[in-house]
Amino acid sequence: MVLLSLTPQIQLWFLRGRDWNGAYATIQGDEYLYSGYLNALIDGRPRRNDPFSGRDSISKAPLPETAFSIQFIPGFVIATLARAFGVTASTAFIVLAGATGLLAGLSVFWLLASVTGDRRYAAAGVLVVLCCGALAGGEGLVGVFLNHPRSFFLPFLRRYQPAAVFPLFFVFCTSIWRALTQESKSRARLESILAGLTLAVLVFSYLYLWTAAAAWLLCLALLWIYLRPATERRRSLEVFSISGSIPILALLPYAYLVSHRAASLDDAQTMFLTHRPDLFRTPELLGGCILVLLIIWIHRGKVEQSEPRVVFAASLALLPFVVFNQQVLTGRSMQPFHFENFVANYAVLVSLMITLKLFWKAVPNRALAWIAALCFLWGAIEIGLPALARSGPEVANDQMVPVLRRLKELSKQDGTLSSLRDEGKTSTLVFSPHAEVMGLLPTWALQGTLLALGGFEFGGASQQQRKELLYLYLYYCQANGERLREFLNERSDDSLMNYYAPSVIFGHERILPMLGFDFRPIRQDEIDEEVRAYQAYVDSFSRERAWKQPLTYVVTRMEREPDLSQIDRWYQRDAGEQAGSYRLFRVKLRF
Repeated sequence: MVLLSLTPQIQLWFLRGRDWNGAYATIQGDEYLYSGYLNALIDGRPRRNDPFSGRDSISKAPLPETAFSIQFIPGFVIATLARAFGVTASTAFIVLAGATGLLAGLSVFWLLASVTGDRRYAAAGVLVVLCCGALAGGEGLVGVFLNHPRSFFLPFLRRYQPAAVFPLFFVFCTSIWRALTQESKSRARLESILAGLTLAVLVFSYLYLWTAAAAWLLCLALLWIYLRPATERRRSLEVFSISGSIPILALLPYAYLVSHRAASLDDAQTMFLTHRPDLFRTPELLGGCILVLLIIWIHRGKVEQSEPRVVFAASLALLPFVVFNQQVLTGRSMQPFHFENFVANYAVLVSLMITLKLFWKAVPNRALAWIAALCFLWGAIEIGLPALARSGPEVANDQMVPVLRRLKELSKQDGTLSSLRDEGKTSTLVFSPHAEVMGLLPTWALQGTLLALGGFEFGGASQQQRKELLYLYLYYCQANGERLREFLNERSDDSLMNYYAPSVIFGHERILPMLGFDFRPIRQDEIDEEVRAYQAYVDSFSRERAWKQPLTYVVTRMEREPDLSQIDRWYQRDAGEQAGSYRLFRVKLRF
């Protein structure tokens, strides 16, 4: 699993050789948001910050709570370790990939070995669960064949959520199992406390893991108390009470943080108000098959319904139905695909391995070897093919690092640090016609970016402000209305802007059907209206608009120097300096 998790990075190292500048290889597309936030924490910036807009929360200019600041434990732990060892956010992400493969493998092994009592079977089960997780979620290569607009490959590796705390879900499940099956009451209480503390940590780590863990605990409690002998009921209630009360206490400060969240957070996370059931996702189909299989075996007398492993497997198989249909009662659903990709799919695979062990009591070594080999091969394909497809962008990202490191050096003398500390907002702003530069910049430097790619997620910019910044960015890039039309129709040669431009203007729920219910694709008349609005903006551009967002630096790629005539119209550029494959200009407004 460590080898698989590091495969994209190994490929980047191979491609770059001695020219490698320190970039991490991307596993999922939105990791740049997390690495940007992590870099801010490593630099000592406060928990509430927007590394893309260049804003920090201070007493006279507070920022609201966001998903990053509420789920702060992984970021703070990784940042603390990174500072202790003197490494960058990029290096921390490389180490985290390998650590996730190791710890996830160990945690799944511990759970399966504890429940099945067969360490060989558990070792093979690790590869089944972790390598086939995307398959069990209807993603990965299957998602590509089904033309999903966005597909996840080995999804548990996405850094740092859920990667950093993903193993804790299985630690929680194992602790509950050990507490319920432990003969010693004192040991059972200790295991219950460990489970409760683990869930409390998950509360401040990743929404979809802690809610799934809590839902599973409820399923297990109901099944265990109903199906197990009445003589165990009092002890079982004690286990569930201890493990459930600790996270309930953690929910008090969590609720306080959520109540102070950014007004845009629900929109950014795509909150839907609905009571519609959701019954046909891939983990539910798998979970349903497992439940039917268990019922048939119980009816035929092959297994006892009160057998602990039967109850445990059934509770994990039932989990997808709960997390995908909680909105029937609550009336709220928020990006349920996260359950599908990061937890429910893995839970049903664990349930499957436990269920098969009930029937297949003595598994031959040869069968285990073939299962492990085939799953490893599938995992290698799942992680290797996307890595090959992204090799060009990954090399381009690494080529950006020298100019970004130079900006980090300049932040110590250009007023960036002092303005962040005193005013809560950087005094320096970077523009590059290459949008990917502004996406990666917060991972390495402290200056704000004109495009503010993560401004919505970090609460540093409203939807309207992001739209205005997008217009300004496109204007400086010499883009006319027809160029915007290409972006909105997702037909340009700029893959980042093909997604970002329509998501800013129309909302990402209008682009990705998987974000919720009642998908409404963008209509052509809406695009025509936005093109006209942008063209009017270009035609009426004035000095006042240029002065609203004064630039400090301009970054261009040397091999393909862009047309900067719109920048030169309002700014004076110096001669520039070369940093790797890029050129860095200092600019000042013309008066």
